[in-house]
Amino acid sequence: MNKLKNLTIGFALLALILMLLTITFAGYRTNAYADYDTSSSTNESNKNSLEISEEEVVNRGIYTALSIAINGGNGNVWTTVKNDVTIFPATVIVIVELYSSDTYQESFLNMNLVAREYIADLNMGQTITATASTGGQTKYWNGRAYYKVDNNAWKDIVTGTCKIGPNGEYLGII
Repeated sequence: MNKLKNLTIGFALLALILMLLTITFAGYRTNAYADYDTSSSTNESNKNSLEISEEEVVNRGIYTALSIAINGGNGNVWTTVKNDVTIFPATVIVIVELYSSDTYQESFLNMNLVAREYIADLNMGQTITATASTGGQTKYWNGRAYYKVDNNAWKDIVTGTCKIGPNGEYLGII
């Protein structure tokens, strides 16, 4: 009976500690990605063209980590964003974009937007993908996503530029 009482007290203390940590770190996020600059006209036009409804959202999640990758095959190129982890429920708005260029460009800003996808809430473990045809040509490609967790600032992640052949095969950087 004493063990059961000690176990119950231990679980109660653990629950109390978790609750205090949740309260302490609510709204606190660490992420290695740069903040999304909502002041630029390009970003504003991108958001407006998708008609994103930004209702009042309450911060619920403590931490969210997204990853991005670019791949190709069968004459296509695609960039995929995955919600790797979200601690506590959160609304994760994601816009994923795929850019291409005939010549090497260090940044997607100098490339052509060829595909865009949007999801109002990317749940943990889910992915979203933007796909485009290579058009039978070797080109340079870059994947980008910008996202917003609950009512926090927009952030973005990019794949970097890579060279992909006409069948979707990876040909390196230069």
